[in-house]
Amino acid sequence: MKKLFFTALVACFATVSFAQDVAKEMKGKSYDEANAILQQNFATLTAEQKAKAYATLTDIAYGPANDLYTAIQTAAVTGKQPENPDYTHFVKAINAAVECDKYDNMPNDKGKVAPKFHKKNADRLDGFRVMLINPANETKDDDLKLMYANCYLNSSSSPLFAESPSVKDGDKYVGYAEFFSAVAYYNKKDWSNVTIHAQNAMSNPDVKDQSEQFLISALTNNLHSRSDSLNYIAVLSKINPEKYLPSIASMYSSLGETEKAETMLNNAIAANPQNKMAYAIKGENAMNQKKWDEAIENFKKCVDIDPSFTAVWFNLGVCASSKGFDMNEKLSNNGRISKENAEKVNEVLKESVTYYEKVRALDPNHEQITQWPMQLRMLYNALGETAKAQEITDMLGY
Repeated sequence: MKKLFFTALVACFATVSFAQDVAKEMKGKSYDEANAILQQNFATLTAEQKAKAYATLTDIAYGPANDLYTAIQTAAVTGKQPENPDYTHFVKAINAAVECDKYDNMPNDKGKVAPKFHKKNADRLDGFRVMLINPANETKDDDLKLMYANCYLNSSSSPLFAESPSVKDGDKYVGYAEFFSAVAYYNKKDWSNVTIHAQNAMSNPDVKDQSEQFLISALTNNLHSRSDSLNYIAVLSKINPEKYLPSIASMYSSLGETEKAETMLNNAIAANPQNKMAYAIKGENAMNQKKWDEAIENFKKCVDIDPSFTAVWFNLGVCASSKGFDMNEKLSNNGRISKENAEKVNEVLKESVTYYEKVRALDPNHEQITQWPMQLRMLYNALGETAKAQEITDMLGY
């Protein structure tokens, strides 16, 4: 047993001894080779040894990164751009230094924090960070865009650069990096990450409007639960409740919160009686509940404010025709309807025709609303005005 114990003890010392030589073994290797050595032995290293190994990895990455940095700086003077620049050199150097700093600031075996590499890495790498912004903007490769942008963001929040010139007085490029990340995640349809980065990017006035659109699109694409819908409402309300009133009210309605939607719309109208969108949404809500008269009343108020609101004229036509067909069903008995009741139905259908004809005048080529010709033809046939129905058929060609 003593022999076995002694053998195990020797093996233990061998492991520690090897771990202490990891940084030495990494020297002279390529970045990938050195990183492989570090990762293979990572679990055996103390925090101090990890800091030393990452410092060595930073040194290895620094050479080609600094060469590229110098070439870019020279190009700014000569106009001769570096050929096929590999910006991942900056990423490797910065990421290795950030990891180094994490372990460099952990207590040693005596419980003291005595960083050895912090100042050196912060001073020499700070200028590399801004070199990631242009390639993050220009590349069409979403994986590279994320690599550059996220490296910038991670370094911006790292204590390594907290006192560096690029961060100390406000990191003026961080909003751009957030935006580039949002773009890449959007292309990957990663809506959760788009939401995070687009919201952060909105702090930069140069990309605020674009970021807002990415944010709204991501939220819309990520509506899987009631919680998602409520978050959607909360975000839009925070950005601009007046601008997004239609979306917020519609979402409340879809959640069954009709009272909240109605209160919001009525408050908006009270604050601004010319708020056409509030009337339009009130009309849509009533329309969805098949309250035809209430819907028509609100839609009319909307087009009184904006007579060119084609979609609302179309909705008026839909509501009036639906009201007429409902009346016909209620007033009929075994498929028969009295002359008097038929006239009542026809009056409502004729009202619907006037709305669809307004749509026709505003959208003669049915480019905005493709359905109006079929709806209008149906009504003319229902009213027995076959010549006018045929006119629409000739126009459509079918």
